[in-house]
Amino acid sequence: MNRSENLLCTGSSLASQVHAAAVNGDKGALQRLVIGSSALKDKEDQFGRTPLMYCVLADRLDCADALLKAGADVNKTDHSQRTALHLAAQKTLRTSTDI
Repeated sequence: MNRSENLLCTGSSLASQVHAAAVNGDKGALQRLVIGSSALKDKEDQFGRTPLMYCVLADRLDCADALLKAGADVNKTDHSQRTALHLAAQKTLRTSTDI
């Protein structure tokens, strides 16, 4: 059982489940959650981060694609006013400077 499936079984909130599925790359669980409750695709955590932002930070491009196809809002910002694109750009800059 992967981590997000474990979270699905422990009775954690749907919001934390959708974030866990996104960061762990569990596309199947992510799709089931979003189909069950479409508002979850843009659900914010305590930092204002959406599942799409989690996908970007964890390099889970297949899950990001699934969220985008489900209509995730690419313009949502976290509490630091960063979108998923901002996070991707920051990540790319860090990676290119580490070379």
